[in-house]
Amino acid sequence: MDRRWIPILIIGAALVVGWNLVVYTVPQWEQAIVVQLGEPVRTVQEPGLYFKLPLVQEVMRLPKTLQVWHGTGQSEKLVDVPTKDGKKIEVTVWAVWKITDPAQFVRILRDVKNAESRVKDFVRSTARDTITTNDLAELVRSTDRKMTYTLGLPPEIVAQATGPGKKSAGADQDQTILDFIVPPEAKVSISHGRLKITDQIKNNAQRDLAEGGQVKGRGRGIELVDVGLSRIEFVPQVREAAFDRAVSLMEAIAIKAVSEGEQRKKEIINKAGADSQKIEGEGKREANILKGKVDAEIIDSYAKAIRETGEFYNFTRTLEIYKEALKGNTRLILTTDSDLLRLIKALEPLKASASKPSPVAAANPSPSPSSPGSNRRD
Repeated sequence: MDRRWIPILIIGAALVVGWNLVVYTVPQWEQAIVVQLGEPVRTVQEPGLYFKLPLVQEVMRLPKTLQVWHGTGQSEKLVDVPTKDGKKIEVTVWAVWKITDPAQFVRILRDVKNAESRVKDFVRSTARDTITTNDLAELVRSTDRKMTYTLGLPPEIVAQATGPGKKSAGADQDQTILDFIVPPEAKVSISHGRLKITDQIKNNAQRDLAEGGQVKGRGRGIELVDVGLSRIEFVPQVREAAFDRAVSLMEAIAIKAVSEGEQRKKEIINKAGADSQKIEGEGKREANILKGKVDAEIIDSYAKAIRETGEFYNFTRTLEIYKEALKGNTRLILTTDSDLLRLIKALEPLKASASKPSPVAAANPSPSPSSPGSNRRD
């Protein structure tokens, strides 16, 4: 390279370095503080190109936008915070702040990291002090509206546990479900509510942040824009107890369902048995009625037949008796006054021809003399 270019390069480099030492730019999202010998001498909040004294003055850049602090770290949470009613909770707090006086900010806090630390300390301290003076219900609720935890339970179980009127047979299970669905915090009347408590935390933290570091009555050069509680939860021991409580709730619901099922089963069986006995009784009653009617009809038919054919019936029965009494080898010694021979006596005046047998002989024919073993009937 030609040595003639060396001086030109040196001059160019000197100009670039000198330019950076004299000129600085401010973007739209930042603001600049010109510091001379450690003391702020000028504040630049408008974007553009600016000049400063080289080697004597330096430029500190600060954000113009809102800064957000999320207290989500384990070391930044508020742990073991006791409420007024004795509940131990963990609280996650957040805050939004901005730089309002860059010069005062540089004098007191120097940089953004230190400022965020101060905001965190004031907000956490104020939040803890405010929470300890309020009940848990005031922290988690904003109005007195009806509040329940259903946990996806069937509507009929919730309605049965929370509705008015007579409870079912499992009254203890209903009370367990009711205590879980409608916790004690939901029964407390709200006087402040979460929003007002949050505003109280913000106002107290703003006051403490402005008054605690006053220099010439200008505070720390920052403003606390907003404060909020992003999460409130019980400490691990209480969460475990709440989980056990939920398990007890599900067991109570299961026991209640089983007991109601058994009761319903007994009701169905009893109703079926009663219906069966009723049907069987009605069937027997109708059968007895029909049987009685048939028997009455049969007896009436017999009586009517006997009335209409009484003499012929007596005659027929008498012949049957003769047939049974005078057959075989039976010997009967009867008087002429015997009722058994009344028919013969009635027929005695009628002389039958020799060729025709008598009615008795016709009914009981005598064996022929030639037959072996024949006997005479008297």
